Amino acid sequence: MDLPDEPQIRWILRTTAALLQHSAEPVHGLVQPTAEFFPDPFDGSANTVAALMTRVQEHAGLQDLQVELAVVTPEGEARTVSCSSGACGGVALDAKLERVARLGDGGYRVAVSAGEVRNPTVLTTAFVRAVSFMFLAESCAFDALLPRDREPAVDLAAVLLGFGVLVTNGSYLYAKGCGGVQVHSATKMPVDELALALAIYCRLHGVPDRTAARHLDVTPRAHFDESTVWASSNLALVRMLRAAPERIAADDYAIGASRSWLARALGLGKSRPARTADDDLRELERSIALGAGAAKARAMDEGKAKKLAEIRALVDESLET
Repeated sequence: MDLPDEPQIRWILRTTAALLQHSAEPVHGLVQPTAEFFPDPFDGSANTVAALMTRVQEHAGLQDLQVELAVVTPEGEARTVSCSSGACGGVALDAKLERVARLGDGGYRVAVSAGEVRNPTVLTTAFVRAVSFMFLAESCAFDALLPRDREPAVDLAAVLLGFGVLVTNGSYLYAKGCGGVQVHSATKMPVDELALALAIYCRLHGVPDRTAARHLDVTPRAHFDESTVWASSNLALVRMLRAAPERIAADDYAIGASRSWLARALGLGKSRPARTADDDLRELERSIALGAGAAKARAMDEGKAKKLAEIRALVDESLET
């Protein structure tokens, strides 16, 4: 699986740094599609749809926001199924679905289509993106983004709020039909970019890779596996997201090559500077002063011991993640 192109990687880093400055942090850690996080049964009924929306709000720490929830039919008619304000009436929406709308009382209206209700993954992704939109609006983070960046930033904010596994799965959906298998997406960011954002999230919050990968679908997991290699190879760059966001914003950094832990341990893939005459002269002087044979043996033994210690440390680190 290929990583995103460098311009997109830089956009992810730049936007992540900006969102972190607007407190885009998880409330309940990495949210997984399990009964631990979503204990309510789901059967597509109005009550279970409303309960799912409430759970997503809680996991984002936005349960106090008033949200009016409506299901839109293919004919453009809408039926209100939930309203946290307790004062909902009928809602008439245009045929073109407007996912999130700000209400005059400070609350929000969230609309989903009847077709989305039939697919729990699609529905959950829609609710996660809606709640992510609310976070960006409430935190005024939209003001720091260019208009063209706002829709994909909704997905990225969802990852940073802890919904990375859910939206990464929602970005790559298989659908069987008369024409064969098709791939759809319920997100604006593609699967490779969301997988990389999830890998960065795991490094930022110390989440083991296997924890995130456990509930990823096949294709999202393949992209995530590749992204974790990149994130480990660029750990200093990931830390810079918090330590030096101004450098990230200014593109004042270099992106390192993506190398496996073994390659990093053995120093493979790194270019070494060519030896100079001064290097040879210094080595000759050391050999004469210390005794070529004994000095060389000690240097080799010490070098091997140091390298083995580094490899053991990296192996232990990889087994823990």
